[in-house]
Amino acid sequence: MLGRPTGISLRDTEELAVFFERLDHLIEEQFLGMRAAWHATSREAHEEAWAAVRAVGVRDGLTKEIDRVRTKALGWASRGSNSIPYRLNNDDTWLKIKIEAGEPIVDAALAIALGSRLDEATREVLIGPWLRATDATE
Repeated sequence: MLGRPTGISLRDTEELAVFFERLDHLIEEQFLGMRAAWHATSREAHEEAWAAVRAVGVRDGLTKEIDRVRTKALGWASRGSNSIPYRLNNDDTWLKIKIEAGEPIVDAALAIALGSRLDEATREVLIGPWLRATDATE
């Protein structure tokens, strides 16, 4: 049956733990780059990607898990500080930069959490800004 709970936890995976650990080591320019890359993607592409995320949620019974990953990512972005000594910035400025990077952080977290459940084009829209800002490859 579509939409049934699966008992899967998307937010407590090793892949997401590594992602959040890497976020703790990013510098200001990387967050700004991620935000700029996110803005460079068309609104239509974002809407299509999010429609695909919602469709996967319904199809695989992961809607609540998707919401939990989103909440965890937004919580990280709105937290007051990164792990020291990786952050040597004014706290107010640093928090503002992280909050402004919240959307691409959420997108990347969902791309990682949903993995192969997403088609390649959707995954690229969601994780592309993260990969470009961090020079990461998958």
